[in-house]
Amino acid sequence: MWLNLTTFLRAFLLVSFGLWSGGLLLRAQAPLVEDQLLPRAAEDSVLLGWKFQSAERALESGLSRVTEEQYRRILAHETLTANEADAVNIRLSVALIVQQRYQAARLVLEQVSEAGRDSAYYLYAAVATYGDGQLVDATRFNALLRSIQLTELAGGDVPWFYVLLGLQAELAGELESVLPAFERAATAAQVSEAQQAFFDSLVLRQKLRLSPSSDALAADVRSQLRRFEGEAAAYAYAREYAVILYNQGRIKEAVDVIDAERANRELGVQEREQLLLLKGMILGSNAAEGQEALQELLRSGQNRDVLRVALQVLSQNWTGASESLAAFLNELVARAQPHPLLGQIYYLRSQLSLAQAEAALERGDVEFAREAISLAEAAARYMLEQFPGLDQITNVYRLLAYAALQRTPPQYRAAADFLTQLRDQTENVNERSALNQLIGDSYFLNADYVNAVDFYEAARSQGMATESDGELFLRLITAKLRAGQTDSALQRIDEIDFSASINSTDRWRAEWNIAQALRSAGQLEQALQRVRSLLASSTNGNVPTALDLRLRWMEAYLSFIAGDVSDLQSRVEALLARLNSLPPEALEVGDAKLLTTELLLLKARVLIAGGDAIGGMVVLKQIRTDSPSSSAAQRSYLVESEYQASIGDLKATQETLSLMASSYPASVLAPQAIFEAALYCEQRGTDFYPEAVRLHNEIALKYPQDELVFSARLKQGDLLRKMNDFAGAQLLYENVINSYPRHPRRYIAELSRADCVLALAKNNDSQLADVALDLERIIDTPSLPVDFQAEVGYKWGFALNKRGKVSEAQEVYTLMIGSLLLDQEAAARLGASGRYWVSRMLLAMAEDLERSGAATEARRVYRKMVAFNLPGRNLAQDRAERLQIDPPADAESLLRDK
Repeated sequence: MWLNLTTFLRAFLLVSFGLWSGGLLLRAQAPLVEDQLLPRAAEDSVLLGWKFQSAERALESGLSRVTEEQYRRILAHETLTANEADAVNIRLSVALIVQQRYQAARLVLEQVSEAGRDSAYYLYAAVATYGDGQLVDATRFNALLRSIQLTELAGGDVPWFYVLLGLQAELAGELESVLPAFERAATAAQVSEAQQAFFDSLVLRQKLRLSPSSDALAADVRSQLRRFEGEAAAYAYAREYAVILYNQGRIKEAVDVIDAERANRELGVQEREQLLLLKGMILGSNAAEGQEALQELLRSGQNRDVLRVALQVLSQNWTGASESLAAFLNELVARAQPHPLLGQIYYLRSQLSLAQAEAALERGDVEFAREAISLAEAAARYMLEQFPGLDQITNVYRLLAYAALQRTPPQYRAAADFLTQLRDQTENVNERSALNQLIGDSYFLNADYVNAVDFYEAARSQGMATESDGELFLRLITAKLRAGQTDSALQRIDEIDFSASINSTDRWRAEWNIAQALRSAGQLEQALQRVRSLLASSTNGNVPTALDLRLRWMEAYLSFIAGDVSDLQSRVEALLARLNSLPPEALEVGDAKLLTTELLLLKARVLIAGGDAIGGMVVLKQIRTDSPSSSAAQRSYLVESEYQASIGDLKATQETLSLMASSYPASVLAPQAIFEAALYCEQRGTDFYPEAVRLHNEIALKYPQDELVFSARLKQGDLLRKMNDFAGAQLLYENVINSYPRHPRRYIAELSRADCVLALAKNNDSQLADVALDLERIIDTPSLPVDFQAEVGYKWGFALNKRGKVSEAQEVYTLMIGSLLLDQEAAARLGASGRYWVSRMLLAMAEDLERSGAATEARRVYRKMVAFNLPGRNLAQDRAERLQIDPPADAESLLRDK
């Protein structure tokens, strides 16, 4: 039941990007990228994998009830695939078996699909079938045992195989072979001290169960106990007599014998602790009296081996809340004399804290989760400092990495650092490769795709020649694409295709991401060519049906976007017909529904584009009626609004977008729909500006955490300015500035606020001075785009001019023109907006020079506008020609004028 890291990663990859890693929804300005088949979010997938690993670590430590809770939460996750659900159900059965809840384990194992029934499944199905040894179905038990291939079992599962051999011997009546098999299981348990302690407890429990219990033997042992009463020799007889009474069902008498013997002053400390452990086992570790005995032992005991078993048995069957177990562990930590198992207790406590944090996040208690994570991290760091040789010390790094991921927001870089420290302590090549993969995942989620590529490359070069290699390759390709290394990604795919080192399915999954990246980059023809080439080389039997259909959908979609619509409608209808003709078992229900709705949505777009808008609308309504909760149903409103906008029906466009948002208020597309509705409302004219303001405000009220709130607030301010409500707009911009102190486009709000102050200041010198200072500060904003530099520069000079600071305004204009127009690199980056504001600066400079009588200088400035082909150059040319210039005093001044 204890997976090592490599086995875990092979069985349950942390970042299963699914089929479509590169196809996440792109939320930008209109239009929406609405046609993508959406993948499971990478963040969600990684955290799901870490939750699985966290549950495994808890199981290793004996926290079987905590493990059960964690696995049940994972099973409730809506994005869990069928294969992943099988893996989780098998591990959940182990947690239940450890708690001796065999019937519950059998019910869970019944949920495992035929495809998921590997040797691990048969192993634990056999254990659950044997159960407590009562009414065992021997035929089924032996059949399950024969289905197990020992070489297929992970290291942590092997001890259970030897347990099964012992149980098989018991069924056959070969009692002399039972204990040796259990002892072999204990010897094979090498994954961790907690695992060894668990199987030691199994051996002890088996000895109790198999001990002779006849009345004659009981009378003889009782006689010997009385003979040696009060002496050290009585210990062995007291222990044996208590076991006999236990097997006869006389629990209270057995406990009385143990308590009486513990009062024997001739016994040593170790013997007393062994008796107290026996008492806990006889009373039952899942009963209050048994737990009290084990707690007493852990409070006062000194023998590490005995205490190790007691801690493991107590934690795996703790019947109260995890908070009460945590309180007991805190009690052991707080005692004046360091506990012999202090390191293990700290580790157990930190795992409990993380489990509590996870449960708190599930119920939305972020504050409690934050405190629990801090407690787990503090305990983990203490272990690293004080117990560097602890058996679980490598797992401490994993614990810290998981804690970093549980933070709000997740600290992916910190997780990568902890995993790097763990990797540097690992010699095993496969484990180093697996850890490099995890580190790459952490960088990927931190959007540091360049570093992710490096670690994924390292993982592949170290060679995990396993079934996970295709998943790792997919992640590598996706990271390269997001890092902008498209050519490198194409080269790697072509190389891997030539070497045939991954299967067709993984190749197709990678090609999906390539197609998405090329499409996003506007390279539609290349994307379409690759997809068509891939489909042409397929025999339809090399890849799963769902994947084949999805790539064919992609080919049709790319054809539509590229404008290649010849026979496209018939091809889409052929795909729909093929999909509808498939037997139910050919596709999972979710895949069938997704493909159907996406193909119908594409069909509607093809019909509308071909002039059959009525037919297209019929298909859109069909999607909404048949699959109202689908993503395609939501996006059908966007397709409809797109058509309405194309024919100029702005009122209908706005209403359709608003209907989508009200029909699907929880949709990720709802804020975008409202935003676009507001834009179309604004286009309807000035009478509709107040309604557009209301719509933008609706985004902020209903979706305060959405990334569009910033843009919506800016649009509100712009509309208020158009309505001449500069005071209201100024207040709104100030709220935006205060609410988004680190937003990369904060300078827009600051400049807009300055515009409002300028409009309201009129000739108020104090207010004009303030706005000039604000504009001077804005111009120093790091990475301010050159077009905005030009606008800020002009308005800064304008504010100075309004104050009568003409010479200072001239200095600002001269400085800005020099940095924007005369600097070739900056001039090359100037857009239409920037060139407009530079032109305004030059005109203002020339007009000030004219007013001051410097006609020659003014004429030179006008000529710069003509020379640089700036907006207003014709006006500048006319003014330059009308200026009356006195004849130059000498040739030098003439040359200078030219």
